[in-house]
Amino acid sequence: MTPRLQLFIALLLHFEAGISDDIVLHHRAGDDVVLLCNVDSSHYPCSDVDWIYNTDLYEQLIVYSGNIEETSPGADRMSLSSDCSLIINNITAEDAGCYNCWIRNNVGSTSVYLSVLTVSPSPPDVDPGRDGDVTLRCSLVRDRYFGPCEQNSIIWVDETGSVLLGEGDGFVSGGQNNCVSDLMVKHQRRSKRRFTCQVVEGDRVKIDAEYTLDFTDSSVINTRLIIGWVVRGLMVVLVSIATFLFIYRMKVKRNNPKNQTGVFDLPLNRDEDDDDDVVNYENVEDLPASVRSTDQ
Repeated sequence: MTPRLQLFIALLLHFEAGISDDIVLHHRAGDDVVLLCNVDSSHYPCSDVDWIYNTDLYEQLIVYSGNIEETSPGADRMSLSSDCSLIINNITAEDAGCYNCWIRNNVGSTSVYLSVLTVSPSPPDVDPGRDGDVTLRCSLVRDRYFGPCEQNSIIWVDETGSVLLGEGDGFVSGGQNNCVSDLMVKHQRRSKRRFTCQVVEGDRVKIDAEYTLDFTDSSVINTRLIIGWVVRGLMVVLVSIATFLFIYRMKVKRNNPKNQTGVFDLPLNRDEDDDDDVVNYENVEDLPASVRSTDQ
């Protein structure tokens, strides 16, 4: 019998025994988690440890003889600590399920049940800045062993901690379907709303996750950007026209013999035969005797 076949048989027997002594964890999507193996490394080295992952659809060997199986889903986010615990970074809903740590030499194992809580808009690519309502979906993904979630075990609360039930100011509760609860939030222009999904058990909150909706009006922002670009474009055109006119006027001044006032310098209009040094006395005889020259 091969070691891998022994591993699967041991795990099958372990499932039939129940999970009373096993570990149950609740985490949010995006967390880093450490799944304890409860191995005394002084007696059992990690080379004697295997990890197997169980979901509703399949079983996957993810650690064999202390080494991460590179072909297993999410192997690039997994590592093994010095005490043989399995570390998974940035978990997603797909990581939820049952993880079994099996110590090969003493045929013992530890099961860790990981449940993952996610909160996201539905559909995922919806833009809260646009007009229209937004539906928030809260999902608790866990192993099939636990069955469906109890009714009213997943609730929504607002910023004040008030439980949101039915239909209220700005929201409509879609109720709970198994381990999924929807909350439809009405569009509220230029505002932010924070909603929290809680998984409760009795009077205790096992885990919660927040989500903030930003209803900033993207159409107003886009209009302002368009106006800004139009104004900038007009300024560029005006500066270009002014520069062209200045260069044109300078070129005209250089190519035309004008004075500073822009008028051509013309010679005085006078008789070319006149001599500046000769005085015309043809009308002297008509002057009174008192003003005639004594030399005449």
